[in-house]
Amino acid sequence: MSKADQTLFLYDTSSFQEYAQAQSSGLDVTFPPRITWSDVLDCRIAPYTERSIDENCTFALGVHKAYILISAAQVEPSKA
Repeated sequence: MSKADQTLFLYDTSSFQEYAQAQSSGLDVTFPPRITWSDVLDCRIAPYTERSIDENCTFALGVHKAYILISAAQVEPSKA
C-alpha cells in the first residue's frame, strides 16, 4: 500500500474513541455509510498533527463535528 493509498481512522468526538476506518486513494477519502465531510474535522494537517487525539476531539466538538479524521501515524500507541 503506497502512502497515497492508506487506511485512515475516524474518532468519535463525544467518546474520544475510535469509531471506524476510512480509506484514502490519492486525495479522495471514502467514509463509512452515512458519514460525510460535513461531519468530519480533517486532523491530518498542522496544527492538528501537533495535538493529541483528545485535544482534537475536544476542539472538534466546539465546531460541531461528530468525528475527527487522522492517519495511522497519529494513533497513539496506548490507543492502538
